Amino acid sequence: MKKVYLSIVISLLSSHTLISQYSETINTSRPGQAVIPFTTGKYVFQVQSGMTYSDFDDSDLTTDGNSTDFFTLLRYGLMENFELRSAFGFNSSEVNFENNTSADASGFSVWNVGIRYNIVSGEGYKPSFGFQTGVGLNWVGEDFKAEDLAPKFTLIHSQQLSKVFGLTTNWALNWNGNDNSTTGSYVINISFPLGDRLGSFVENYGTISNGSIDHRWDTGLGYLANNNLMFDCSVGYGKNDGLSDWFIDAGVSWRVKVK
Repeated sequence: MKKVYLSIVISLLSSHTLISQYSETINTSRPGQAVIPFTTGKYVFQVQSGMTYSDFDDSDLTTDGNSTDFFTLLRYGLMENFELRSAFGFNSSEVNFENNTSADASGFSVWNVGIRYNIVSGEGYKPSFGFQTGVGLNWVGEDFKAEDLAPKFTLIHSQQLSKVFGLTTNWALNWNGNDNSTTGSYVINISFPLGDRLGSFVENYGTISNGSIDHRWDTGLGYLANNNLMFDCSVGYGKNDGLSDWFIDAGVSWRVKVK
């Protein structure tokens, strides 16, 4: 796995001419599940933070529960089309069982490191493509620790569908760090403006594992306070084989050019 990971990174870095990524306004993957193919731009440091409250009810297993997550992503552009990334998360959750018992978990829940590389930067209706890879580290709290590292590989695509609508898709493979099973995931995102500084999206996303597919939907708003600062909020819902769940999320993204 390490040799495959390294060969992919080296081949991507050696096969593309640099294209300017630094845009007039901040490029952020918040809100929503989809990530975009573009990087921050050279010497740009960007922070994306948010809080999510989620709730679920599983009628098959007669359990229910809730979770609160705090998540921060740090991004830094080493080149115009290549960035380093690291994400951190803290979680507090509770699960209730039918026999009036419950289980709690809380603490440092996520730490991953990775890269994003913009392979092709399209203009107009021409598509853009990017590649993102990362690995989840198991240096987290005992309630969330996996046995081994958890890699993830994502192919990213985006393009303009019209003067109003944009399309972004993500196609990923990931491992949980506890066994050799592979999970596939996808995101299909349609974005559109609501004003000069206000944008929105509608998204379908899901996972494919052991022959079963879970689907979910979400939507949200992003408000551009200035060229380097954006606030956002989103809501989502899913219902799959007796499991229904929903979430609300709010966050902020900002950037600064270091050099």
